[in-house]
Amino acid sequence: MPREMDLSGQWEIHPVNRFDGQYDSLVNWREARVPGHWQEIPEFERYAGKMVYRKRFKFMPDPTKRMFLRLNGAFYWTTAYLNGCRLGSNEGYFFPVEHEISGLLRKDNEAVIEVDCPNEEDKSYKRQLTGVFHHWDCIDPRTNPGGIWLPVEIVSTGPARLADPLFTTAYIDGKSSYARIIGRATIDLEAEANLTVRISFTPLTFEGETQVFERKIFKSRGSSAYHYNLDLKEPTLWWTHDHGKPDLYTLRVEVTVDGEDSPSDAWETSFGVRTFEMRDYIAYLNGRRMYIRGNNYPPGDARIARVTPERVAEDLELAKKCNLNLLRVHAHVDHPAFYRACDEKGMLLWQDFPMQWYYRPEVEDQAARQVERMIFLLGSRPSIGVWCMHNEPFRLFDVRKPFGPISIGRAAASLLFWNRNRDKMDKDLARKARFLDPHRFTTRCSGARGLFRETGDAHYYYGWYMGPLHWFHRVYKKHPENLKFITEFGSQSFPNLENAIRFMPARIEDVDVKKLEARHHFQRLFMYMFPRPKLNMKRFASLSEYIQATQDYQSELNRYHIDRIRRLKYKPGGGLVPFLLLDSNPAVQWSVIDYWRTPKSSYYAMKKCMSPVYAFTIFDKPSYSRGSIVSIPVYAVNDGWEEAPVEVRLMVKSPVGDDVIDRTWSETLPADCEALALGNPELKLKWSGVYDVRVVMGDSRGVFENAYKLKVR
Repeated sequence: MPREMDLSGQWEIHPVNRFDGQYDSLVNWREARVPGHWQEIPEFERYAGKMVYRKRFKFMPDPTKRMFLRLNGAFYWTTAYLNGCRLGSNEGYFFPVEHEISGLLRKDNEAVIEVDCPNEEDKSYKRQLTGVFHHWDCIDPRTNPGGIWLPVEIVSTGPARLADPLFTTAYIDGKSSYARIIGRATIDLEAEANLTVRISFTPLTFEGETQVFERKIFKSRGSSAYHYNLDLKEPTLWWTHDHGKPDLYTLRVEVTVDGEDSPSDAWETSFGVRTFEMRDYIAYLNGRRMYIRGNNYPPGDARIARVTPERVAEDLELAKKCNLNLLRVHAHVDHPAFYRACDEKGMLLWQDFPMQWYYRPEVEDQAARQVERMIFLLGSRPSIGVWCMHNEPFRLFDVRKPFGPISIGRAAASLLFWNRNRDKMDKDLARKARFLDPHRFTTRCSGARGLFRETGDAHYYYGWYMGPLHWFHRVYKKHPENLKFITEFGSQSFPNLENAIRFMPARIEDVDVKKLEARHHFQRLFMYMFPRPKLNMKRFASLSEYIQATQDYQSELNRYHIDRIRRLKYKPGGGLVPFLLLDSNPAVQWSVIDYWRTPKSSYYAMKKCMSPVYAFTIFDKPSYSRGSIVSIPVYAVNDGWEEAPVEVRLMVKSPVGDDVIDRTWSETLPADCEALALGNPELKLKWSGVYDVRVVMGDSRGVFENAYKLKVR
């Protein structure tokens, strides 16, 4: 759909309690930039509720064209007016809304948009489908996302208009001689006519010929959906960056009314030919089994209008360098630039619908409508591998406020027993998503497995919320079926000193802990509870020393989980997705990259643990008695699709500095193999203290070392 005018830039705004389209009585309008958020303006830094936007502009309409006012994204309810005429209303922040304005445009025009984004006081019974933007412990709780965060445009078509296109790869034959592409689009027509629909696939990232498919149809007045089965010959496939090249086509759909020389309307996107399946939570890309190494991706910025293609590119480069092949878009829909970049960079996505924790029953119909909008908006993108309807659909208390026995009891009841969100609404939404897009994996919610349920993915916060870190070893040993696919685990850490002091004092004795808790997500209770030794700020002489201790614990906790999950590769585990990649605002939280995109030391520790070829050991206990005999198993795993020759060395020093074990294994790891046991030497623990255990691996990528502490009491 051609863009006739971009209305981005300076608008005027005014807060209101009630608005009916009349604004003659409103004075003292303020300037605001669109795209943007009104809280970026100092005067409205803490404002939430209704805001009226207006813009005057000149435009000479073409009377032969149909014209539309398009709002690409606004938080959260909108009502649009043009030249005094009410155009219509919408609910939902992440998808475009178009209002036909044919016949309403003139030389001098005024667009008015009422935007409503109130704070919701009862966070355990929410109404707005904004996901993490309104209820999360990783975004400043004072933040309201209100505003028009994507451009406002005037677009045009001829008499026939395209809407809701969706194209996916249904099947690729074994020799890649053809790919079956399933497509659909809605065509809206002012009057009955004969039409030609032209669908073309033009190589975008490689050399090749354009393949064109044409259909002649007769269409009556109104809107109808049309479906297409297309066989693309000798397709070039899209792969993740770690397994190949993310090759893309330019997919273009044109509709032309017979007798006209040019298309009435057209839609264009980059398109990758690929299939993606999850068979019992083991992934297959283009029919080939692959192990998922991922991380959770928050909004690129709490003020999502600030996201730029350059910042997205930086995020994805950091993710790739961390050996990740999947990002879970955590309980939100992100900026359009993010999805384009993931297609181009070969990063798979687990896409959450923007529902976080509990919602009131009245949202169910609106949620079903917005799931449809999400699938039509993103469903043609090859990077999208998974649809997830809801993150942790439990009645969690308000993270901004102190919680007590009643709120904890409600949360526990919704976890353990039937609740309407998880057991009715999410099932209905998943059923709708599978109907609209049957060629992607869809799950009703994230985080339910292991809570007396045997389906879905799991969240495990041992070492933080759920008890001491070593309790996770019990799950690993006794309930490996619950580690089939893990999409959250982790602990908090501080940013590096140079960035931490942007929002806190440099001297540890001057730190306002209550402010860190209220504004920057610091969870002092858990930071002081389970880490060993305890990360009590008063025990440390300097802020830099304390920061490093929090990052060291985060590194240890992440590796503890990753080693055990990778040990269970394909038996039964299909992958792991820690929490969290980066910060959406200046914060103390679960990220390994801070808000300013500076990696913490825990980022480099995770990069090592996520190496496609990896060697490690696992201890059964957090500590051992002197005089006992302990086994030190050495494992190696290869996630690549080519065999990998490696040399692995185990070195153990006693507390008094003696070399008590020095063993080397040379092995060629099969392609995409399960974790192989290379050896299991035994050691009698003669000394109390800490034994230094090192697993050193060398392969074609270089040499890396895993260092462990074996504690003897």
